[in-house]
Amino acid sequence: MMGFLNRLTGDDRGGAIAEFMLGLIPLVLAFALIFEFGRAFWSHQAVIKGVRDATRYLTRVEDPADPAAQAIAQRLLLTGQQAPGGVARWSSGSEPPMEVLVTEFANAGGTFRGPATIQIVNVAANVELQLPLSNVFALFGGSALGVITYSVSDTARHYGK
Repeated sequence: MMGFLNRLTGDDRGGAIAEFMLGLIPLVLAFALIFEFGRAFWSHQAVIKGVRDATRYLTRVEDPADPAAQAIAQRLLLTGQQAPGGVARWSSGSEPPMEVLVTEFANAGGTFRGPATIQIVNVAANVELQLPLSNVFALFGGSALGVITYSVSDTARHYGK
């Protein structure tokens, strides 16, 4: 038995592969983190673009408080298309709630060009993004990131048709 152990400790044929395997685990975890945070950043930019598209649409319709106009704005937020259907801009699993707030600004003194009452449209959305690799990181002792919630809003003046 001692001869076998002496031969095993003196043999260095598997050293390179052992070092490679020790370095591979952190490298794969680093690539997974880069991928996840890149996907989260891309999703956040898609939410911002969707909210801006919805706001831009509601500033050009005759009545931004109209439920039909808000349904089209919701589709613009989700897919970038006015027609039903289309592919979602991000994969959150559920449709985000979109809140539309139309306020009025008194312009009786004529400070701004336009009518005596100016409508302001504010669109806000809260989107949840489930990170698929969060449970994998929890297995290795890290905390599970779980769900990231984006809160995005945009405000613009209503111009109408």
